[in-house]
Amino acid sequence: MGSDWDPEEIASGAKRYDPDAFAALFDTFFEKIRRYAYFHTGDESLADDLASEVFSQALESIDGFTDRGGTIGPWLYGIAKNVVASHFRSAAAKPTIPLEEVALAPSGDCPEEDALRNLSCEELYVALSTLSEDQRAILLLRFIEGYDVKTVAKIVGKRPGAVRTQQHRAIAALRERFKAMEDDG
Repeated sequence: MGSDWDPEEIASGAKRYDPDAFAALFDTFFEKIRRYAYFHTGDESLADDLASEVFSQALESIDGFTDRGGTIGPWLYGIAKNVVASHFRSAAAKPTIPLEEVALAPSGDCPEEDALRNLSCEELYVALSTLSEDQRAILLLRFIEGYDVKTVAKIVGKRPGAVRTQQHRAIAALRERFKAMEDDG
């Protein structure tokens, strides 16, 4: 995102089908959406396809988008959540994450984010695969993508309190899992 990035201006331009605005939207969010899909599927090629589908659906439904002050990113993640869920429903596939290619976002000041970042790829895979789809999505959006609770709530279609509860349960489940692993040696 360059210094000229104005989400409200880009959203407005995209709604007018301005190719430059949609290109800016694509340039800003494609890799993030692809990474989101990748963390759910574990397949780079499939993640590319799903991210492309997200932008195709965004273009088709941009008329129905109402900007509430920089909400185009969460709107795209909402589409991504639905596209990924639809893929798993139609393919009856189980999400996996290849161990050798997990990439995390830059460091923050959050202990949960630091803990996720310090896990080995194998530990991260095992840990995330034990969570429900909602819990995994919430942790990825909160600690990998860096969204706040309110934004994550909009993306996953839950209330902020429900997101906090799911986040707390997911962290507690991970804590218990790692404690059991420590106890086992």
